[in-house]
Amino acid sequence: MSDIADNENERSQPMWLSRVNIMLVVMIALAVLSQFFRSSNGVIAPEMMAEMHVDASAIGLSSGAFFVIFAVLQIPIGVLFDRYGARHVVSSMLIFAVIGSCLFAVAQSIGMLVAGRFLIGLGFAGGMVGSLVILSRWHSPSDFIRAMTILFAAANLGSLLATSPLAAATDWIGWRSTFLVLSAFTAIMAVIFFVTVRDTRPGAEDSAARPQTLGDSIRGLRDVFRVPGLLRVVPLIALGYASVITIIGLWGAPYLHEVHNLESLEGGHLLSVLAIAFVIGTLAYGPIQRRVSGFRRVVVAGSAATGGLLIVLALFAGTSLVITVPLLVVICTVGAYSVVLMGHGVALIPSTLVGRGTTTLNGVLMGGTAILQIVSGLIVEAAQTWFGTPVAGYAAFFAILGLATLAATVFYLRAPEPVRGDRRPD
Repeated sequence: MSDIADNENERSQPMWLSRVNIMLVVMIALAVLSQFFRSSNGVIAPEMMAEMHVDASAIGLSSGAFFVIFAVLQIPIGVLFDRYGARHVVSSMLIFAVIGSCLFAVAQSIGMLVAGRFLIGLGFAGGMVGSLVILSRWHSPSDFIRAMTILFAAANLGSLLATSPLAAATDWIGWRSTFLVLSAFTAIMAVIFFVTVRDTRPGAEDSAARPQTLGDSIRGLRDVFRVPGLLRVVPLIALGYASVITIIGLWGAPYLHEVHNLESLEGGHLLSVLAIAFVIGTLAYGPIQRRVSGFRRVVVAGSAATGGLLIVLALFAGTSLVITVPLLVVICTVGAYSVVLMGHGVALIPSTLVGRGTTTLNGVLMGGTAILQIVSGLIVEAAQTWFGTPVAGYAAFFAILGLATLAATVFYLRAPEPVRGDRRPD
C-alpha cells in the first residue's frame, strides 16, 4: 500500500508533470516529422518528374515504398518493444530514416528514390506506436486518452508543413538540399528522444507478462481477424485515410500543376488549405461521434459523401479551379471520417486482444495507403497514355477511388456496433 501511495504522490508532483509533458512535446515533434515525410512527395513530385524524367507510376511507387515497410513492420516492432523497450527501439530505428533521407536527397534513379523512401518509412515505423506504448505506461486511462488525442491532432500539422512551407523551401534551396536538412533534423530528434523519453515513470518498472515471440504475435493476428464483424471494417480502414493522404501527399500538386498550370508555391498554398481542412475534419468528427452515440452512422455518412464527391470531382476535373478547389476542400474535410472508423474497429476488439488488434488495424491502414499510392500511379499513367491528356489520368484516379470507397461502404454497412458503455467485449 505504501508503494501505491508513493506512486500516487509522485504522479502529483510538478517534476513528474514536467517530465511527462516534455516527453509529449518530443513525441509530438517526432509525429509531425513522420507525417511530414509521409506527405512530402506531393509538393515536390512535379520537380522530381521533370528533373529525373520519371512518370507518374514511378512517383507512386517511390511514395508507396514508405507505407509498405511501415505496414509490414508493425508486428515485429511490437516484439522489439517487448524485449528492448520503445525508447531504445524508436531512437535506434530513426537512424534508418536519417540514411534514407540522405539517399533520397542524392538519388539519381527511381531505384534510389524508392530505396530512400523505404528507409525513411522503416525509420519512422515505430514512432507513433512506440509513443502510445510509453504514454500508456505513464498515464492513467483517462489521461492517456487525452494525451493520445493531442498527439494525433498535432501530428496532422506535418501534412500542413509538407505543403506551402515545403514548397517555399524547395524554391529557396531545392528539394534535394531540403531533404539533407531534414536528415540532420531527424538525427537530432533521435538523440532528443533517447535522452528525454523513458519507458516507464520512476518507481513503476514494467511488470508485463512474458515477452511474446514473433510466432506468438502471428498467432494473435489470426485471433484478431476472427473477431466478429471486424472484417466488415477492414476494407474501409484500408481506404479511408489513404484516400485523403494520397490526394494531399501525392497527387494534389501534380494535378494542380499539369491540369491547372500552377507552380509549386501556388500549388503548395492550395494544398495547405486541404491539409487544414483535414485537420478541422479530424477534430470535428470526435464531437459528432459522441453526440450521435454510435460509430456506423457517422462513418457511413462520411464515407458515402467522400465517395460521391470523388466521382463528382472526376467529372469536373478539367474545369475551373473555382469548382475543383471547393470540391477538394470538402473531400478532405468529410474524408477525415477514418478517425471514427479506427475507433469503431478498436472498440470491436476484446480487451485480451486490444494491443495486437490496434497494431494490426494500424498495419491495415498503412498497408492500404501503400497499395493505393502504388496503384494510383499506374492508373494515372495508364489513363494519360490511353486518352492522351493529363486531366484523363487524374479523373480516372478520382473516379476509381470514389467507386472503391462506395463499394467498401456498402460492405461496411453490416458491421456491428460495439457494446455500449466503457466495457469491451470479453
